[in-house]
Amino acid sequence: MATKKKAVKKPVKKPVKKLVKKPVKKPARPVRRGPRSAAQRVSGLLVMLPWIMQRKRIKISAMARQFNLSEAELVEDLQMAAVCGVPPYTPDALIDVYMDDGMVIAEVPLMFSRPLKLSTAELFAVSVMAQTAMQLPGANKKGPLASALVKLAPLMPSGAETIKVQLPKTRYVKELLDAANTGERQEIEYFSPATQKRSQRTITARKVFEDAGRWYVAADDHLSGEDRVFRVDRIEKISGTKIFDQLREVRDDELPWFSESLQQVTLRVQKSSRWIVESYPYLSRVDNKDGSVDLRMSITSKHWLGRLLLRAGKGVKVLKPAEYKNLVNETASAVLARYRSTPSAN
Repeated sequence: MATKKKAVKKPVKKPVKKLVKKPVKKPARPVRRGPRSAAQRVSGLLVMLPWIMQRKRIKISAMARQFNLSEAELVEDLQMAAVCGVPPYTPDALIDVYMDDGMVIAEVPLMFSRPLKLSTAELFAVSVMAQTAMQLPGANKKGPLASALVKLAPLMPSGAETIKVQLPKTRYVKELLDAANTGERQEIEYFSPATQKRSQRTITARKVFEDAGRWYVAADDHLSGEDRVFRVDRIEKISGTKIFDQLREVRDDELPWFSESLQQVTLRVQKSSRWIVESYPYLSRVDNKDGSVDLRMSITSKHWLGRLLLRAGKGVKVLKPAEYKNLVNETASAVLARYRSTPSAN
């Protein structure tokens, strides 16, 4: 008797799902507010030129991504670098960098390959500047600059007196630098020349910097809830709170007083109102023969400028922009109208 064979079911193969990698979106390059200053472009070139000289040749697009620039900005900077050099500014004394077929090509110029020779005056100047830098808060006493000073010492002319540089010290710079590195909140007592009052504030220091011989701290001001810049020499007391905030980097173009996004005015300040020169940060100044000073400074609002002009009286005149030349009279009229509308006390 024949036996029936059992039908064997073949396993059904399930379709294999292919894993498709989703393209990772690169973070968009942050939009820069306003044109780049000459200082920003030059400082960028000081980093870019050694970088490209080491590599000799690279795509413009790759180099632009490396330094967070658009290709147009990079080409503009490299074109500026190509006409820079040392006297007599002959072709062999210029920075040898050019662009061809979408590539940046650089060679080490002759001026970088020659041994550095300093005159006696240049040697003194370098020593003084280096010692000055070593006196600044946060300087690395055992870093490359300190090592260079040791090497320069034997090259000084025999019999020359030792150079000693002493800078005036500003209180609390070191404490604020430490706070900016750790994120610790600080309790400060701050004197404001605008109100002639002292206030107790809690700040989180973000960046400590020097400008025109004065030290400033850019900080989160917990009293006003805004980003503020404080002059360090106006801080009369400081103490840590043991409360630490998340670290956050602050770029130069984000500093409230020096941001290019703020409106700028030019003021002519007479001798009677020179306290303005000493009280507020400014972008540039010109000392006139009659003792007055032309200041170019940023303002946070028209209202703020009007109050400043009212306090200074005839000691300040607006030169630019033209729309603010009569602002002091407008502010005085507004204050007078508000005063007249206030009911007198019985």
